[in-house]
Amino acid sequence: MEKYEALWAYQTEDMKADAIANAIKRSPTRQKLEKARDFILDRQKKYKQIEEDVSAMVDRKDIIAQAVDRAREQLQVLQTRYENEALATPEEVKALLSEVSRCRDTIRQYEAEISRIVKETDSNDKLQRSVRLEAANAKKAFDQLKADYEEESKSKKGELDAQRARARELMDQVDPALLEEYETIKKHISPPVARLTNGQCSGCNTSLPSATLSKIKNGALIECETCGRMIIQ
Repeated sequence: MEKYEALWAYQTEDMKADAIANAIKRSPTRQKLEKARDFILDRQKKYKQIEEDVSAMVDRKDIIAQAVDRAREQLQVLQTRYENEALATPEEVKALLSEVSRCRDTIRQYEAEISRIVKETDSNDKLQRSVRLEAANAKKAFDQLKADYEEESKSKKGELDAQRARARELMDQVDPALLEEYETIKKHISPPVARLTNGQCSGCNTSLPSATLSKIKNGALIECETCGRMIIQ
C-alpha cells in the first residue's frame, strides 16, 4: 500500500504544478497575446493571398494584351484586304465585313477585361497596403504584450519551477510501472488517481461492485470502469 501512497503524494504535488501552469495559460495578457499573434498570422496569410491574386491578374493582363495585339494585326489584314482586293460578289463583301466586325468585337471585349483587371489590381494594391499597415500595428501591440506577459509571468514561472521540482522529488519514490500508467491515464483525464470513498470512485462518484471493492481493499490496482482513473484505498 505504501507504493500507492507514494503515487498519491506525487499526484498531489503534480496537480499543484499543473494548476499553476494553467493559471499562467489563462492569464488575460497571454490571451490577448495569442489573439494578437493569430491576427498577425491572418494578416500575413491575407497579404500573401492578395499578392498571389495580383500576380495572377498581371499575368492574365499580359496574355490578353498579346491577344489584343494579334486581333489588331488580324483586323489590319482584313482592312487591307477590303481596300485592295476586288471582291467578286456582295456575299464576299458581306462575309469580309462580318469578319471585321467580329474582330472588332473581340478587341472591345479584351480591352474591357483589361480595364476591369486594372481596376481590380488598383483595388488590391490599396487593400494590400491596408493589410500591411494592420499587420505592422498588430506587431507593435504584440511586442508590447509579449514584454508585459514575460514580466507578469516571471514570478509565476519561478513558482511553477519550484513546484515542478517538488513533484520530481516525489516522483523518484513512485514505482516506475505505476508512474507509467499514471502518465498514460493523465493524457485522457486529470487527476489520474482517485481515492475509494464510501464504496465509490472519488473521481466520478460511481459506486463500485462489491467484488471490485474487495480487490481494492486487498491491494489490487483497479481502474474505474466509468472514468478510467486508478482507484486506491
